[in-house]
Amino acid sequence: MRFGEQRPTGRLISLTPLIDVVFILLVFFMLAASFLDWRSVDLNVSSGVSAATTAPQTILISLAADGSVAVGSVAVGSVAVGSVAVAQSALRSVISARLADNRERPVVIRAEPGVPLQRAIDTLDLVRTIGAANVSLSRKR
Repeated sequence: MRFGEQRPTGRLISLTPLIDVVFILLVFFMLAASFLDWRSVDLNVSSGVSAATTAPQTILISLAADGSVAVGSVAVGSVAVGSVAVAQSALRSVISARLADNRERPVVIRAEPGVPLQRAIDTLDLVRTIGAANVSLSRKR
């Protein structure tokens, strides 16, 4: 036994638990981060002109809350549970025929209040896949 020696009073702290916690936080934030590539929709918002003042070369697609679709004053069809593909194929043929001579013709998609946004975006995607270059989305007031 030595009497003149001082014992250390502080305790040594192990860094292993701290490193474990930092590693777990790193893994958590890596797994929680979103690495999805979100697509953006290029959209020209119209100024809300009425159908009477719309130029005759403009193609107006009207989406009604009851599911009916009209191009100009011509009814294309209605979108019910079983006839979504039929209405979209009819709309595709009508729009393709009207855009055959000029792909730069303005296309305005006008949706009534109560039309689901997904339906308007689906119509917008359909018109873009046909090849329309100038597409606007409007809402009926």
